[in-house]
This record gives sequence, structure tokens and C-alpha cells, in this order.
Amino acid sequence: MMIFRKIGIVLAVMLLQIVSIAAGTNDLLWDYTNAPPQNNPDRGLQYEGTVNDPEGVKNGLKGIKLNSSGWCCFTKAPVAGVLKLTFAPRSGINRASLQVHTWTGDRPFEETRIGVTCEIRKSGTQCIPLTAEQNNIYITRLLEMEAVLQRIEFVEGAVYEPRPCDPDKGEEQAYIQEVDIDTLSEKARFFLRALADANATGHKTIYLPNGVYDLGALTLTAIEADGISIIGESMEGTIIRNKPDYRLESISKTATLRIADDVEGTVLRDLTIENALDYYANNNGRAVCLWDQGTKTICKNVRLLSHQDTYYSHKAGAVKYFEDCEIHGTVDFICGDGNVYFNRCLLYSEHRPYGVNALTASNAAETDKGYVFESCTIQSECPVVSLGRSWNNYPKCVFLRTTLDFSAGDFALTDNKNIHRWTLPGMRVVPACFGEYRTKNVKGKIISPKKNEVVFTFRGQERPMNTILTPKQARVYTIDYVLGEWAKEIPTIIQTNTYKQ
Repeated sequence: MMIFRKIGIVLAVMLLQIVSIAAGTNDLLWDYTNAPPQNNPDRGLQYEGTVNDPEGVKNGLKGIKLNSSGWCCFTKAPVAGVLKLTFAPRSGINRASLQVHTWTGDRPFEETRIGVTCEIRKSGTQCIPLTAEQNNIYITRLLEMEAVLQRIEFVEGAVYEPRPCDPDKGEEQAYIQEVDIDTLSEKARFFLRALADANATGHKTIYLPNGVYDLGALTLTAIEADGISIIGESMEGTIIRNKPDYRLESISKTATLRIADDVEGTVLRDLTIENALDYYANNNGRAVCLWDQGTKTICKNVRLLSHQDTYYSHKAGAVKYFEDCEIHGTVDFICGDGNVYFNRCLLYSEHRPYGVNALTASNAAETDKGYVFESCTIQSECPVVSLGRSWNNYPKCVFLRTTLDFSAGDFALTDNKNIHRWTLPGMRVVPACFGEYRTKNVKGKIISPKKNEVVFTFRGQERPMNTILTPKQARVYTIDYVLGEWAKEIPTIIQTNTYKQ
């Protein structure tokens, strides 16, 4: 990795986004605007690949290719300033947007996102402020469109001020929407008032009659006290919904409901939670329905409607239980850590015009049991799905006695042709345990092969694994094994939490 070279160039003209400059230098890191550098002379800049398109071909771009596998990273000096990224979409009809992360440890990867650019439709320069402590920089695309990063520049001491965005001019864009609670419907206000009252004391039940509780652009509506139950009249009829601006997309910013850190004993029953962020505006968009940072969470007859990162379990060591629920999505729509047991649930893979939908992205801690799916059904509008892929830490995910039903799409399941079983390349690690036992089709025919010996990989790491469990191995994954002593309390808790008018 590198420390920025100081070349003593004083900027004569700064972009509008840089509103004042302290004494310092313009530390040019890398420029691929006119010709590719020879043998990466800066050495510390790492990237997956480049493009050098001739004039008239895909906009004639030269630079670092940022697509589903393209990235670049570097380490800067411990000084504050502004990172200037000049980039463009690789097609005249597309758009481009980038995201910037930092990482810790020995390996660079997307760990903590610190900023996103606005989207642009032609070549432009976008700015991201960096603190002195943000030294390990990792850059990827934000939209699903391929982008080319042409120039990377860091201006020490510069101060950043966001401006409204015009995609054609490439100026910065405001993402956060303020919501006036008084403009929401009476049903939404009733729900928010009831939740505020429950949060003040804890151990309260909120009963929601059928209807739409539309929170508008409001995000992160929080359950903040122990023992709160939200009970709807029916799963289909009681709907809690929000619709964030699609440019806000983020696993930690968009959630319809959030169970706050360390909150214990939340019960959700007989309702739908929908995050209506416009997924197809970006052809991607992390839009969480339920961000669960608590423990001893129970969801019974709950339907979660979104596309990417629909359910986010986010508490190592926590225990959570789903029964007779529906979870809809496209990419990684059940993701996170903890110990989560899914009993008789429907996993619905929504239509996506490209790629393979991954149902899960496990991020289990070393002592977590991870995700266990017992007697669940997978339905799909996507022709091919993956049971899951590894995200971080020690990914663990097991499917037991699963029914595959691809009748929702314009195709029929033919044994194993519609399932990838598992995504072999990891996002950051190789999995600790991925397993499957007695998967069947809608006619009851067992379609799990006797063996599925594969090699999971991540940047030089390899882990061979047979993902088909033996009967002895499968018998380990009981509800008691996953959830511990708390499992015995679940039937009583469910029975006592029913709808009352």
C-alpha cells in the first residue's frame, strides 16, 4: 500500500463542491484520462482490472473497470481532505455512481461505507470528504451499471459542502428526506404514537386493525424497549410500509422497522412489513424491512416485502424465531448473523432481469449457529437461484427438507437445473458450513444429489466442502440446538400473542 506522493501542484480552479482550501498540496494519486499508466507506477494503488476502449466504442473510456467484480483500493496519509473521483458510465444510455468504503485488518474489502457519489450520465467528478482517520480506501460501483474510474485525486485540507445534484451536470445530491409526521395518514400517526408510548414503558402490545400504515419516506422506525408486541389483524390486511428515496439505499439507512440494539422479546404477528424503495430505479437497492439488532425476537405469520437485504439479523449471539412467514427478495434477502430458526416459511425469489438471486448471505459469528431453515418452501420468479453465499466472519446456513417450487415463473423445475445450490465465490470469506438435506420438488421427489462436493473460494482462500448432509449431520440442527433453552418458551409466547379488537 502507499502513502500519497506530494507533487506540489497548486490548484488554480477547484470544483464547486470544494468551497475552501487550507494550506496544503494537491496530492494527485492516479490519472488514466489520456493514457494508461505503465505497470501501475504508484504501486500502492490496487485494482481488479482496467479498460482501454478505442474511440467510438463504449464511450471510448480508459480507466479502472468497476462492475460486479471490479474494485480499487489504496491507503492514504493520515490527513483530512477531499477525495475527487472522475468517472463515467460505460454506455451512453446508462448511469454511474460510486461508493467508498474503509476497512481494517490485513485484507482490503467493503467493510464500512463512508460515502456515495451522486449518479451521473456522462463523465464527471464527484467528491467524498475523508477524515484523517479514514486511511484505507476501497472504491466500488453503487449502481448495477458498469462504471469506469478515470482519475483519483486527494486534496489535503479541502472542505466539502454538498450541493443539489443534476445527473447531467454531475453535481452532488442530497439523499436524506425529512418527513413531517403530521402529513402522514391517521393510521400511520396512530401506529407511531402507540409505538412511542410502548417504547416509554416497555412490555406493551400494539393491536393494528387491517389497513395500510404508510410511513412515507420515514425510515428506521424503532422498537426501543423490551417486551413489545405488534399484532395485526391479518398478514394480508395489516401492512406497515415505507418508501425511502432510492438514492438512500443502504443496509443501515432504509429499514421500515428497526429493533434496537439489545432489545429483548419483540413479537411481530399477522402483518406485512413492506419497504417500497424503487429497486429497479437503480437495478439494485438495499432496502431493509426489518433490521433486527435485538434478541428473542419472534415473527409469526409475518410477510416481509422488498428486494435486497429484506431481513437483516444484526446481533451476534442473539436468538430469533420465524414461523409460517413469507420473506420476499432478490439478492441476499436474508442476511446477517446470530442464531435464527425458520420454521415452515416461504422464501419468495422475486423477478430480476439478470444474474442469479442469492437467498441468503450469512455473516455468522464464530459461536453462532447461523441460519437454519426447517421444512421451508422456495418459490421463484427467477429462473435460477442460489441457496446462499458467504458474507463475512464464519458463514453458516443449513436447509432441511426444503420444497422447491418454480411454478411462479414461466418455466418449470426440472430436478436440479434451476438451482445453483450455493454461490462458490465469497464476498469476503469462505463459509464455515453450508448444508442441505432432503430437498424435494413440488411432487415430493427428493432432488438433493447424494453428494455435492464443491470448493468455495475467496481471493486465494479455498475450502472444499460436501454440502449434502448425512441423516446424522442433519439431526443436529434442531430448534433446541439453534435457540437453546429459549426454544421451550416460544409456543406459549405465540399462543398468548393473538389479535384483539
